[in-house]
Amino acid sequence: MSLIERSDAGDCAVLTLNRPRVRNAISNEMLAALEDHLDVVETDGSRGVIITGAGNGFCAGTDLREMTDMGLDRYLERVERVHQLFVRLRTFSLISIAAVHGAALGGGTELAAACTFRVAAADAVFGLPEIRLGVMPSYGGTQTVSRLIGENRALELMLSGRNLTATEALDIGLINRCLPEGRNLVDGACEFAGQMTPYSLVAQQGIRACGAASGDCTLEAGMALEREHTREVFASDDAREGVAAFLEKRTPRFRDC
Repeated sequence: MSLIERSDAGDCAVLTLNRPRVRNAISNEMLAALEDHLDVVETDGSRGVIITGAGNGFCAGTDLREMTDMGLDRYLERVERVHQLFVRLRTFSLISIAAVHGAALGGGTELAAACTFRVAAADAVFGLPEIRLGVMPSYGGTQTVSRLIGENRALELMLSGRNLTATEALDIGLINRCLPEGRNLVDGACEFAGQMTPYSLVAQQGIRACGAASGDCTLEAGMALEREHTREVFASDDAREGVAAFLEKRTPRFRDC
């Protein structure tokens, strides 16, 4: 059995976490499989990545049995590996969308927060309940969730350990869309992605890099970064094609260069 199942929807690769018996808990083997799939997706012509979960939920977080068996030093190695993977997702060359149904708790919320966007089914539940176990979020949640919803709301979520419904998550900006009951989740995520995937990856990557830096630097440094990326984007073939297509009243043919 593959721990990550690959399929395609529109121009997006769909990666399905496939450990439904343990609510798709994150294991070392699953991390390796996700890393391998991202290597392929980045070069096979896909325009986006949708990550979802098999069975009744998205992801219940880390595999606690595996965690307790490995000891502290090995677990810290796991944490570093997850950090590297989630930073890769956040800065990936293609947009990534977490398509969440059922429980996305602990590492599940952190995985969703590492993606570019989040689309949720009506039954989705989010939370960082680690405080209930006497531990803390360690898959980047203290950083990524705080960036999404602000430090104050993120602290409340982490220190109380309470869960959020999909509607609550939408209200505070943790997710981008909450689909109506009965709507196919992957179809909804693919439709959401379709608003962005037709456009030049060169421009997309410049916009995303500047947006990601906006909360980490001064206004002056952010403006300097915007100028740097503007130089690269406006010098691209896609920029010339986009302007020419507009003037000629036709659809542009972007080549991501």
